[in-house]
Amino acid sequence: MKAIRFPILKFSFISLVFIFSLPLEAQIGKNGGSTYSIFGIGDLNYSASTRTDGMGIMGFSLLGNYTNTMNPAAWTEIPFTKFSTEFNFQKTNSTDGLNTSNRTYSDFESFNLSIPVNQKHGLILNLGMDNYSKVNYDIKLRSTALDENYTLYYSGVGGLTRINLGLSYIIFKYCSIGAQFNYSFGNIQKTFQIIFDNPVLFNTHNENSNTISGFYFNSGLIFHGFGDLFKSKKLNNLNLGIYYSTPAKLSSSLSAIYERSTNADSTELSSGDINMPWSLGFGLSNTFYNSLVVAADVLFQNWNQYKYYGSHPDIIKNSIRTGVGAEYTPSTKLEDPWYKKMSYRIGGSYTVGYLRINGQSINEIAINAGFTLPLSRLNNADFLISYLTRGTTTDGLVQDKILKLGVSINIGELWFLKHKGD
Repeated sequence: MKAIRFPILKFSFISLVFIFSLPLEAQIGKNGGSTYSIFGIGDLNYSASTRTDGMGIMGFSLLGNYTNTMNPAAWTEIPFTKFSTEFNFQKTNSTDGLNTSNRTYSDFESFNLSIPVNQKHGLILNLGMDNYSKVNYDIKLRSTALDENYTLYYSGVGGLTRINLGLSYIIFKYCSIGAQFNYSFGNIQKTFQIIFDNPVLFNTHNENSNTISGFYFNSGLIFHGFGDLFKSKKLNNLNLGIYYSTPAKLSSSLSAIYERSTNADSTELSSGDINMPWSLGFGLSNTFYNSLVVAADVLFQNWNQYKYYGSHPDIIKNSIRTGVGAEYTPSTKLEDPWYKKMSYRIGGSYTVGYLRINGQSINEIAINAGFTLPLSRLNNADFLISYLTRGTTTDGLVQDKILKLGVSINIGELWFLKHKGD
């Protein structure tokens, strides 16, 4: 067997050095996100890949030559070593019906390295790092007390990232299974300031820092044997996917800095646990005429089990996300020109969010589109455009309108090659 080739390792290392050498503001996009990320653990990331994002789904049942970061069972058809990295640009327009703000930021979303150990049996090893949640807000309010005018500033930055290691495998010929270990960690910084118009009065600057870490597991199964089960060729390409993520107990440590115009004081507030909920997802997909894929899935998260330092916040509730979409690829023949092998996607999603503010559920609706541009036989780039609305302007709330552009670069390499006669 030929030795492992190293160009993809070199590319992966250079990419990581570049990402982590960026200044903090460039990585996180400080103050460029949604006001609602002030609550809970921030905005949750439902992205499984740029491919599935373009279809509006999480891809619980979607097999193929791509890395699904949520359901490890979807890896079993990856034919060669694949390195994927994803970046996003986002513009957020927020309004309460009277005032409007516009914010933009760009962000690194994930990288994943998938290695086929035994392609025949779908044994794929995957190592990745992906966003779990994001806190990124900036709020400015004017007010008056005792005839003194002042400005309130609320800002937050940070979130949770997960490092994961997983395996997939095909059992009983028609069942793809997978399991993934996830270590989640991050820091959430929240700042509160009072700035008086009167220079004689003392201003206030308070900053809280929450360091969080812990682990959990997720697993999945995709059944792709309906054709043989029901003796019908029409069902040969029908897949059923199931996804499950375990509860997690994350360790949390709070510290704070309190500043006035005359002095500053730093203190460690407390340590405790954050109990994260389990989640369960289902998906269906089917391929028609070897070119059109139609898929739908749903994810339920039991946020009623969420506890922050032993207490369940009243604003946190169960959430459900549903999505449906399609992908069209005119040709998969290697000899055809690149433009005939492009894939085109469209889809949408609706999310009943995990927040209830002022008695209102903060829900989301999104429409998505995307395409794949083949770069070579083993390499391609996925592109995404998404438009999302979140929340409402009633009951003193804020409505977000978010335009998101995304791109993932997928680089493949044949690591394990056999000489003739091996």
